[in-house]
Amino acid sequence: MVVRSCRDCVNFEDRRDIDDVALCKMNIGPQVCCVEFKPRKASINANRIYNRFCVECANFEDVNGITLCAKNHTPGVACAGFGSRYEKLNMVQESNRMKTVLVAYIAEHYDFESVSESLIKIGRKKGW
Repeated sequence: MVVRSCRDCVNFEDRRDIDDVALCKMNIGPQVCCVEFKPRKASINANRIYNRFCVECANFEDVNGITLCAKNHTPGVACAGFGSRYEKLNMVQESNRMKTVLVAYIAEHYDFESVSESLIKIGRKKGW
């Protein structure tokens, strides 16, 4: 089982460093760690609020697909409305690559006056 943390969810917005608030677009309280957070790895900076999630805590365990907290807290894992932030970023990256290739192709094979009109037409057609 892969533990899905709110931090990796496309619906999650972490503003704890700015205004002490963690938000979920689905109106579900995003799950952050308990007060007794202890970093799982020495490389984790426990003072940085962004790192303080149950999945990064030494008290958090995943046993046969059951999430447990050694301190008897409910470990914070993502809600049922989880959407992978990485999948969305991959789609954006793919779209940006397509745009770059298109601009490079048009710039190389067409004159400058026709470039802007062609890009506008294709951009509208693709919904960019």
